[in-house]
Amino acid sequence: MASAIEIILIPTLMIVIGYLFKRLGILKPQDSNVLSSIVITVSMPAMIFLNLSKATIHPSLGILPITSIIISVIGMIIAYAYCKSRSYDKIKTWTIMIAAAMMNTGFIGYPITLGVFGEEGLIHAIFFDLVTPILFVAYGMILVREFGGDRKRVIREGLTFMPLWGVIFGLIANAVHFQPGYVIGSTLNYLSESTVPLIMLSLGLTINFRDVKKYMSDSVVVSAIRLLIAPCIVFITFSLLHITGMVFDVSVLESGMSTAMTALVLAITYKLDDRLMSSIILVDVLLSLITLTCWISLIM
Repeated sequence: MASAIEIILIPTLMIVIGYLFKRLGILKPQDSNVLSSIVITVSMPAMIFLNLSKATIHPSLGILPITSIIISVIGMIIAYAYCKSRSYDKIKTWTIMIAAAMMNTGFIGYPITLGVFGEEGLIHAIFFDLVTPILFVAYGMILVREFGGDRKRVIREGLTFMPLWGVIFGLIANAVHFQPGYVIGSTLNYLSESTVPLIMLSLGLTINFRDVKKYMSDSVVVSAIRLLIAPCIVFITFSLLHITGMVFDVSVLESGMSTAMTALVLAITYKLDDRLMSSIILVDVLLSLITLTCWISLIM
């Protein structure tokens, strides 16, 4: 079984590949927009559908998505307070807020939880991640409203947002025990597996290490929120409420994941500061090599 560091190094390597493609002129920075569009309309909905359709649902797991929502909102509030204290403009404020709110509970969270806690832990991780596509849609609609969209446009964006339909059809498929068969199942699986590489390559295309230095202070603040404050809140709260077992362990671990790569998709789609977002994600992933190892040691 691969170690947590080895698992986290996988997305880091793909980011580096995207960056090298840009440096070598194989791909251009603007190509990240095309890759992001493919993720939003095709690969991400397939990934969401597959995760939801195969999940084993028990009422006792309901606390996990609730925890995920609360931690996401808390992260956004803390980030807003930080930006307010620095008198940042609207674009930069929302970039940092989204970065602090979106957790990489899927790509990084799933394999790490599986490696540490096995199949039972993975089921819990899926439920913790259950609301991520819903939060993605919600934050996307808020950004449309904040940056010039009217109510009709928000509704239209929501109804035509493909990840949302991935959630809806995934839940329906789970309820009716839908079996896609070899052809459909394999097709969805291939599309699903393309999600993370496309996002990573897109991230690599937008990375500029000069930006990392420029945005280091903001990146460190978001990393502190995502990697330290969020899991600390869950750890202390669940301890006071005497919530133990796998729900406790997975909630702490998943709350300490780095900023989701899909935050970059939001930044690009809604014209936020994607260079800042790229720098935050890069710093976040690198620092999580240390913090996740510490959290795993603490809860084991």
